[in-house]
Amino acid sequence: MRHASLRCIVLATPALFAFALTGCGQSQSPSAAANDAVAQTTPTGDVAAAQATADAKAAELAAQEKDLAEREAALKQQEIETELARRDAETAAAQAASAKQAAASQQAAAKKASASKAATASTAATTPKAAPPPTPILVPAGTQLAIEVITPLSTKTNVVGDSVDARLASDLMVGDRRAAKAGASVHGTVTQVVSGSHKIGGVPTLGVTFDSLVANGESVSINAPFTKAAKSDTGKDTAKIVGGAAAGAVIGHQVSDKNGAVVGGLLGGGAGTAAAYGTGGEAKLAAGKVITVATQSSFEARP
Repeated sequence: MRHASLRCIVLATPALFAFALTGCGQSQSPSAAANDAVAQTTPTGDVAAAQATADAKAAELAAQEKDLAEREAALKQQEIETELARRDAETAAAQAASAKQAAASQQAAAKKASASKAATASTAATTPKAAPPPTPILVPAGTQLAIEVITPLSTKTNVVGDSVDARLASDLMVGDRRAAKAGASVHGTVTQVVSGSHKIGGVPTLGVTFDSLVANGESVSINAPFTKAAKSDTGKDTAKIVGGAAAGAVIGHQVSDKNGAVVGGLLGGGAGTAAAYGTGGEAKLAAGKVITVATQSSFEARP
């Protein structure tokens, strides 16, 4: 045992100090032993130089790492800026395309509007303007109308209020303008009836007032009276009542239709009065008869 210890001491040279410690069963690590060995064998100046060298390398390594980090950061920033520039360029291109499309649409719309305006102007130029409506024709009072009677009339059969249909027998002209065409409908009403069959003596009379005219499809109001009178039958009725000898004395006098009395004297008999009824004359207007009437007031007709 003693020989072994001595052997370990002999073998513990500076170069193999760490190994010897290990071989001798020491627990110190090889690196720590090496450092201790170097510290024991290396001069103090060399240690400081080695430390400075190590520090310099560490500083250089730190500087390299810093430079690398800065380069990586710069590269990353450049990539970000490049991406942003790309996005800005895409946005600008999209906006430019949209503006170009909008401008094209506006130009197309303007061109279409111009073409439409030109077409409208051309149509307006080629289409004749509608003529203004003609002014109404004033038919003055006193204008004569030639009227053809359609409804046959008679003082024996008609009464006041009966309707009368007729039509214009010729054009109604006012100057060189035609107010109504021939054949235009005319309407009237019976306003007076004096029948020789129902009245002893007097003048059989038929009165009609035409109150409307259809001028060019439009009904207008008119006022055109007409009177038809037959010959007086007073003398005939008187002769039938008193006989031929007495007729001359009373001709021209009005005979009452009640009792045969003559104005200013009495005939003296009522029997002849009844005989005189139904024997007088009548005023008539046959269908197709053309009469002339004059308007009592003016009216307007559209041509």
